[in-house]
Amino acid sequence: VAGQYSLRSVALFVTSHGFGHAARACAVAKALTDIRPEVRFEIFSSIPQWFFSGTLDDFRFHQLNCDIGLVQRDALNTDIPGTLKALANEIPFKTTQIDALANKLTDTHCELVICDIAPMGIAVAQAAGLPSVLIENFTWDWIYRSLAEGYPALLAYADTLEHVFADAKVHIQAIPVCNPASSAIHVNPIARSPRQNRDSTRKALGLPEKSSMVFLTMGGVPQEYPFVNRLQQDFSTIDFVIAGIGAKKEWVAPNVLLLPANSDHYHPDLINAADAVIGKAGYSTIAEIYHSQVRFGYFVRQDYPEMQALADFLQHNTDGILLSAQDYMSGDWLSELDNLLAVQPTCRQQTLNGSLQVAQLVSGLLST
Repeated sequence: VAGQYSLRSVALFVTSHGFGHAARACAVAKALTDIRPEVRFEIFSSIPQWFFSGTLDDFRFHQLNCDIGLVQRDALNTDIPGTLKALANEIPFKTTQIDALANKLTDTHCELVICDIAPMGIAVAQAAGLPSVLIENFTWDWIYRSLAEGYPALLAYADTLEHVFADAKVHIQAIPVCNPASSAIHVNPIARSPRQNRDSTRKALGLPEKSSMVFLTMGGVPQEYPFVNRLQQDFSTIDFVIAGIGAKKEWVAPNVLLLPANSDHYHPDLINAADAVIGKAGYSTIAEIYHSQVRFGYFVRQDYPEMQALADFLQHNTDGILLSAQDYMSGDWLSELDNLLAVQPTCRQQTLNGSLQVAQLVSGLLST
């Protein structure tokens, strides 16, 4: 690439709140390099580097926890006291850290900063005199205000971060949006696209051609799967593929395949190959399901502000069943599995991937 083009550097600051935001950022970065091959990314995140390598070829990685967000106990439970403790150490941002990062952007010749809900990136762009693009379906100030009734100490952090988010030059909201802003540009769901067809993925997994496949995914936050024995005992005719568990690819029962988080199998391919997906209702999983038009049995965290917008979107735009988060650990949700597999998918018109819409917008911001 370097021989054909003069490289253009763009910084990408990505929250580490699960893999979903990194997946969304990867989709945008890939779409941008498809139309602007000269762009190279400087990625700042504490999401593992391998996750970005799954989608992107040419980038430099800078290990940085650039966003506290919410501290998670596991995929379905947040730790607010732990969040408040972390925020007290990090907010307001330390000027020395912001200036050092701004210098790094200058040294790497960055022209633009894209942030997936990581407010630090906006502050760094401001310090470096660069335009910033905020991509979100919620911002932390909105989340903190929504949780402040039980934890009033969050309000001060909401006020601080609201001002930071307001400094973004371009504000993009990706459907499904929690708190629509009239000043923002709205785009379709942003998702990474599958790279191979359903049959190729199933063959690579070692699954029989005609079997039903159910894919379990909890969004990259460590989670236990205590119901594996029931999958073998009660559903022996269905093949289950479970993402993000264990250190290696392993059949733990004749019909249960565990895949490590860092797997050779691309998450959008796995969703596209499934007859049904079971998982946490998180943005990127929803976006990938929406574009692949796969049945979805989804767990909603009742105490989490983002959930209402996500559940409403799922109800009206996908084929699926709402599952109780309380039933997750016990495996009682399995009583709904046959009903989910019996759902007749609705034929929906394909919509343009939001990643392409964002790439066009960002391409226009890069000076020609």
